[in-house]
Amino acid sequence: MSLQNPSMILTGASGGIGRAIAEEYARNGWNLFLQGFRHIDMLTQFCEELSSRCGVRAAAIRSDLADPESVRRMFETILNEDPSPDVLINCAGIAWFGLLQDMTDAEYERVMETNFGSVFRCCRAVLPSMLRRHSGCILNISSMWGSAGSSTEAVYSASKGAVDAFTRALGKELAPSGIRVNAIACGVIDTPMNDVLTSEDKAALADEIPLGRFGRPEEIAKTAYFLTGPDSSYITGQVIRADGAFL
Repeated sequence: MSLQNPSMILTGASGGIGRAIAEEYARNGWNLFLQGFRHIDMLTQFCEELSSRCGVRAAAIRSDLADPESVRRMFETILNEDPSPDVLINCAGIAWFGLLQDMTDAEYERVMETNFGSVFRCCRAVLPSMLRRHSGCILNISSMWGSAGSSTEAVYSASKGAVDAFTRALGKELAPSGIRVNAIACGVIDTPMNDVLTSEDKAALADEIPLGRFGRPEEIAKTAYFLTGPDSSYITGQVIRADGAFL
């Protein structure tokens, strides 16, 4: 396993989109630092499989992204091992469905800190390394609801709207330093996050999507790989919607 391979840091690697992204980069010879929290044993096994199958280094790191100190320790560990990561992908996210008046302060803080606070802290932590080299890519996994808003998901929508605005602003801020920042605003993707829906609800929702189906995690992974690669070298500060023309 070559330490000369390019390397990427991926948060939310235990989720459906995160696993697909990790697979895409591993197949293309990247070394991986994969963050997880509740499912770290499963993530560790996944890393072992990727290392064996793809001949890359894949390390699982447990971190609570809603905890600033946990994020600080995670990046200390990563940067001690690899001081020059090429790509950061912020994929971690949680949903909360319900009426706003039923949401507690603790639930609000958890959604905002996981979905947006983690993006802020991870970007801040990786930037000194990228700024020293005048190179690097940051990609944030967002949602179409960040621009449109979703009923019964007001705070989730707000957290993703913050990610979108942050992406556009940081893209402008870092462009003179040769660092690109983009986001993918995902539509309805076939992941466990949507398992709260019944089969009837899923069928009805698919009927509302002009392409007639949910997106696949692998499609988001390939878009991510493009947006962090040389073929997208003139794209920065953008929120790319991948929603099957839903909006």
